[in-house]
Amino acid sequence: MEKIQNVLTSKLKEAFQAAGYDPSYGEVRLSDRPDLCEFQCNGALAAAKKYHKAPFMIADDVVAALDRGERIFDADVVRPGFININVTGEFLADLLGQMDADPYLSVPQTDPPKKIVIDYGGPNVAKPLHVGHLRSAVIGESIKRLARACGDDVVGDVHLGDWGLQMGLIITEMKIRKPELIYFRDDAPIDMDDYPKEAPFTLAELEEVYPCASAKSKEDEAYKAEALEATHLLQMG
Repeated sequence: MEKIQNVLTSKLKEAFQAAGYDPSYGEVRLSDRPDLCEFQCNGALAAAKKYHKAPFMIADDVVAALDRGERIFDADVVRPGFININVTGEFLADLLGQMDADPYLSVPQTDPPKKIVIDYGGPNVAKPLHVGHLRSAVIGESIKRLARACGDDVVGDVHLGDWGLQMGLIITEMKIRKPELIYFRDDAPIDMDDYPKEAPFTLAELEEVYPCASAKSKEDEAYKAEALEATHLLQMG
């Protein structure tokens, strides 16, 4: 479905041509003065120089030439040559009826549809979430839904950051703090049933552990090397 602005532009271009003027002057735009009208056409002002004629006279000619067969809009000339336009209630009611009958609610569909992959979100899994993470999530989700509404095939992915060295750092620091944990035993069992069902540390502890471990790794090369090895072992399963 065409935008209202495009429908009006088409009608004004026809009227400019019917009145003997170049149809390119019939471009319609949203009104700069919404208190006076909804749309406006300023083409008569630009055409005055070419046709050596007062803008309001050109505007009068154009409004007189408008096709009145359809009750789409009302147009008035305002000096020095503006054409003020308001769409009619009948036209809007008909437009809403068409939108309601359209399964896509008149949203233009991409032809052919594109394959789009959107990666958004990306929190650091070693740190707590905060309100700032909502921004990328909301923007990414909005773009995904808009593209889908236009008919594109969209894959949305919230990539959970780089979960590499952060995990190695946490493992290394927890091994120092709680070496008695089953995870750090040389004879750690393979059967998962032997491990605790609940984590033997709290989220509050982890929130403190990561920044502490990160700071240590920047000063202690041996500590960082151990964290890198822990990361490697983790990623190898």
